[in-house]
Amino acid sequence: MRWLREDHDMPKRYMSRHSTVVRDAPVDFTATADRLPIAGDAGRPLGEAWTFAYVRDAAEVERPVLFLFNGGPGCSSVWLHLGGLGPWRAAVPGDLDAAPVARDTLAVSPDALIDTADLVFVDPIDTGFGRLADGVDPAAISGAERDAAITAQIVRSWLERHHRLESPVHLLGESYGTIRAALTATALLTAEEPVVVSGVAMLGQCVNAQETTQRPGNPAGFVAALPLLAAAAWYHGKGAHGALALDEVVRRAHAFAVGDYAAALLGGAMPDAVVERLAGFTGLGQAELRARRLRVDTQEFRTLLLADRGLVLGLTDARYTLPVPAGAGEPQVDAASVRLDPVFYAAARRLFTEHLGIPRKRRYRIAVAAHERWNYLESAAVSRFGGSAMPSPFAVFDYPAHLAALLRANAGARLFFGTGYFDTLTTVGSLEHLRAQYGLPAARLSEGRYPAGHMMYTDPAGLAALSADLRAFIGGGAA
Repeated sequence: MRWLREDHDMPKRYMSRHSTVVRDAPVDFTATADRLPIAGDAGRPLGEAWTFAYVRDAAEVERPVLFLFNGGPGCSSVWLHLGGLGPWRAAVPGDLDAAPVARDTLAVSPDALIDTADLVFVDPIDTGFGRLADGVDPAAISGAERDAAITAQIVRSWLERHHRLESPVHLLGESYGTIRAALTATALLTAEEPVVVSGVAMLGQCVNAQETTQRPGNPAGFVAALPLLAAAAWYHGKGAHGALALDEVVRRAHAFAVGDYAAALLGGAMPDAVVERLAGFTGLGQAELRARRLRVDTQEFRTLLLADRGLVLGLTDARYTLPVPAGAGEPQVDAASVRLDPVFYAAARRLFTEHLGIPRKRRYRIAVAAHERWNYLESAAVSRFGGSAMPSPFAVFDYPAHLAALLRANAGARLFFGTGYFDTLTTVGSLEHLRAQYGLPAARLSEGRYPAGHMMYTDPAGLAALSADLRAFIGGGAA
């Protein structure tokens, strides 16, 4: 590692030189942490966002640039940044039942994409090291369309600063970041200073969350959840399909879900054969399923599946477990978060201070509370119902329309979807629903499924497979 300089021509830029090995080949690259001032309407400062870029030395303009961001909303990019797609990764313990520990947390990632594309991890305003400008109301940045406009500004600013406007641009979002990616792609395409987006990768997609949320009277939500329930039951030795491979269990569960199960839910019936098969996939008793009218809430399932063992499943990854709280007053602790969050935070601090040269005194925030104040409506949805911006049962959240618009406007653009089998938040079934309902051209979509949860790259096998799939999606790299 060799330090370069802090560039005083712009607000706080930290640069350093590094080398790594990816797929048995050495890669020399420059790491740059940029603090980007963000302006709103009429040029009024909104605050600052940060980007962490890894650019291969002597990179040519034809080399792709991949912008990566997590979701929340209100999350920094630390999960993707240290998930192994960048040059370093958080060293997550392989034993899912091990006690939480944050020691030797940072490691070189053998699955980094730096050999294939230059990487730019984006921390939105008020996350990570970024902050709101003095006097700015958080509402000014707290909305789907506003957030997309800001993200588009970040992407364009980085490309202009680094003379990369002619490079192929790809976006990668995770969780709410998939909504951000969809809206940002069209924001870039239709701006006064347009930028072409060649591809959008979505990890744990939730652009169709309105349709697949488990609300009373919405059978699609329970249909979409069943493959995840089957995967969790299989992993924990429940249900009737333990002899099958995971992917086969999930695919059979999906076929049953969109067939006999969906018909039973829509018709309000509970045929014996459907109840028996549903029990076989979920690992729950038939009496329990009948009492619930065949509707299994995913979050309740976390406490039901292993109730006989006194365990509750993780919120973001159903493979993790913790003992059930002893009483109603005991704080709720998530089995996955308590093992992953400390490792990622400690790894981030080591990366920033030891490798990127950012002063230790700067406070880094993994996430801030934003969901409660977030405006998820788009102007198209508002105008459709008389111009009211108030929440309404008639509101339309057609985020997938942005993906359709991108593919229609750019004949070369493609989409990639990655999902963890054990993700209880953004499930394989939700992706199946997206593919079936929105008319996106199958020839321009690619998909990967991994033996992991919401942060699918925390599993070594999942990370290696995801990295290979993304490398193929981006195009195999540039010489």
